[in-house]
Amino acid sequence: MELNAALQAAVWWSAILLLKLATFGPIVGFTRTKRKVVANEEDAKFKGGATVSTSDPVVERSRRAHLNDMENIIPFIGLIFVYAISGAGDAGCVTLVSQIFTAARFIHTIVYLGQVRQPARALAFFTGLLCNVYMAVKVLLHLY
Repeated sequence: MELNAALQAAVWWSAILLLKLATFGPIVGFTRTKRKVVANEEDAKFKGGATVSTSDPVVERSRRAHLNDMENIIPFIGLIFVYAISGAGDAGCVTLVSQIFTAARFIHTIVYLGQVRQPARALAFFTGLLCNVYMAVKVLLHLY
């Protein structure tokens, strides 16, 4: 099946973002293993010497970064497809919005995990949020 250029761009960039999202579970797991911290008693028994804790600051930082990605990437994927399918944005616009959003999410992760001082993380977050709001408004105006 041949996809139009806008939809093809939406699929490609969504795949990149889903891959980013899928890698975070193992990153959180690796962080737990490295810190010898587990969230459940049965895991502590399985991994001798591990401590049960849901408050390790390093593990929680990586977990919160993953949660933030889920809260932002999932709506973006829905919006980018609606934006592309509705005709509110052509292939160039779909690609540009996707590139900006993807860069913002990678920057957000780097500054979050690297504990870079604010406002770096906030700027990356709001850049991604602005992409989502832009697409939603464009679709609504286009279809009105």
